[in-house]
Amino acid sequence: MTDETITITTKRNGATTLIVLTGELDMHTSGDLSSALDSALTIARSNSTDEISIDARGLTFTDSAGLRVLLVARETAEADGVVLRLTHVSDHLDRLLEMTGLREILGVPVS
Repeated sequence: MTDETITITTKRNGATTLIVLTGELDMHTSGDLSSALDSALTIARSNSTDEISIDARGLTFTDSAGLRVLLVARETAEADGVVLRLTHVSDHLDRLLEMTGLREILGVPVS
């Protein structure tokens, strides 16, 4: 048993789905985010103007499994014509995205 936790809150606002993340996104919790993103993408497939925005400013840790979930969801969304972007990121995640060169791919605004 691990102490790693993540809280995922999903809200709809018109044609936009907002997913708010708090806690640790890692190999133990990435499946939870994957499920939430799959649900959001299922809804978005029926609306060609849909957007999924991820607010990740509450993340305290992210590992490669967490990054993989975000990248797979981004690729799936793009194939479905859905915009998926990280709208806010924690300092920790911002440094990780900078080091990996993924900031632009995941639509993170430059701070």
